[in-house]
Parts: sequence; C-alpha cells; structure tokens
Amino acid sequence: MKKLFGCLLFLLLYLLLFPLRALSDARAGLLLWYHSVLPVLFPFMLICGILIRFDLLDRILHVVSRPFHTLFGCSQYGAFAILVGFLCGFPMGAKITRDLREQEKISAQEASVLYGFVNNLSPSFLLSYLAADQLKLPSLGILFLLNVLGSAFLYGIISARFLRRAHLPHAAAANRPALKPDLQTTFQMIDDCVYDAIRNAVRLGAYIVMFSLLSGAVTLLFPAGNPVVLFLSACVEVSSGVHMIAASPLPLEARYLLITVIAAFGGLSALAQSASVASMDRRLLADYIKSRVKITLLSAFMALISVLLFRLRLL
Repeated sequence: MKKLFGCLLFLLLYLLLFPLRALSDARAGLLLWYHSVLPVLFPFMLICGILIRFDLLDRILHVVSRPFHTLFGCSQYGAFAILVGFLCGFPMGAKITRDLREQEKISAQEASVLYGFVNNLSPSFLLSYLAADQLKLPSLGILFLLNVLGSAFLYGIISARFLRRAHLPHAAAANRPALKPDLQTTFQMIDDCVYDAIRNAVRLGAYIVMFSLLSGAVTLLFPAGNPVVLFLSACVEVSSGVHMIAASPLPLEARYLLITVIAAFGGLSALAQSASVASMDRRLLADYIKSRVKITLLSAFMALISVLLFRLRLL
C-alpha cells in the first residue's frame, strides 16, 4: 500500500508541476487506447465472451485442439486460451483464461499454467509496430516473432509437462448439454457479455493512461542518455518504451536486443492490465511475474544468438 501511495503521489506532483507535459502524455495514452486497443480488443472480448458463455466452441475445438494437447497437454478450452493469447496480444490471453476458469471449463491447475505463457504481444504488433514502424526494418519482423513468441511457446511446452502427464478432462462443464435459453435469457446473457467487454476495455484504457503518465514522469526525472536508464524507463509502457529505444542513438544490435527484451516482458503496464483483467491474487501474480521473467531471459538469449550468428544479415 505504501508503494502504491508513493506512486500516486509521484504522479500527482507530475500533474501539478508539469501540467502541459502531463496533458500530452495523457492524450497520447488515450489516443493509443482509442486507435489501437479499443477497436482491436473490444470485438475479440465480446465475441469470445459470447462463444464461451453459450458453449459454442466444442465442435471447433474438438478438431483444432489436438496438436495443442500433444504439445502442452491442455484441454480443449485450454487450447482456445493458447490460440487467442498468441494471436490477439496482451491481455486477451489472461482475460480468456480467467473467463474459462470462471465458467468451470478448465481447472485451476490448468489455468495457473496457462497464465504463465499465453499472454504475449500480438504478431501484428511485432511485425507492424516494432519492425516496420519503429525500426523501419520490416525484415526484422521474423526475428521478433521467433524470439518473442517462440520463447513463450517453448516455455509453454516446458512448463506444461506435468499437464501432459495428468488426466485433464476437456472441461468440467464441457460434458454438460448445450445451453438452450429462451429469448429473454439469451439477450440477458448477451448483455452480460457486452457489459463485461465494455468494463474491461475501459479498465485497459485507464491503465494505459496511468502508465503513459508514469512513463513521461520517469523520462523527465531520468533523462534517457544512459542505456540502463533508457531501458528502465522503457519498461514502464511497451509502446512508448519501444519508441524511445528505437529513436535512441544506440547501435542497431543494441536497440534490437533491448526492444526484444521489453517486448517479451510486456512492460509494467501490460503486467498491471493482465493482473487486473485476470483478477490475480498475490500468489498467482508472483507466479505470473516469474514466468514472464523466465520467458524474457529465454527471449534475450535467443535474440543474442541471432545477433551473434547472423549479425542481422536480414537487414
């Protein structure tokens, strides 16, 4: 609580002492949420919520979940969380895993394993924003995919080893007959899904604005001349952090490595968003942070190997 109070006091002083700069940071966070996060994540949250609530995934997952079960030992609905988490980006993996657990479609044991690796930056973000837009080198996109998503994929295979040995039912609720609600109940359930999607979308926007302000305040307090300070400042929020590193005078190899590490971890903003939408308790949050750190270290190692072996010949 003291740490939270200190952080909020720090932001309040930033708002009072540097109102124009704070206004610019808040506006940047809102624009990022409005132009990038809301139109992408809100439809996914709504559609996925309806599919889960109405038990409409069984037929599809019966076919596509087999390779996921072979690799991760997960259930059918666990395969859905993995698929959404790797394709849609933060924090959809955590959101879907929480929804599946609340609907009793996956066990608590499976959910705790899935949280560790299904929450990642989306492929479109890695290809378009990181490689093409910020570094101006679209050819690096394949390396970002391999290092960032590949490390999470490998960690998932390793961490899910005990799930492959355990007998997991496809879901606790998967054997129940499909829902056949009346018209009024149907619209009430859809309204619940809409409300849940709106609530989580607004929640994400609030976190993005808050961490945009925090990133601006940290940058002001610690000028980004030193690579260590630059890296620590960039870890607050991934989008602005990647922009700071990409615009820095560091060598390309150093920028590539730092951006890979930040992308693998996701930044403090993504961490807070994921913990919020997944309603993580202290133990689950600690396990989640440990998993992200391990994935980040694995991604950094893979990125370093790619630099040493190829010297970025894809440029």
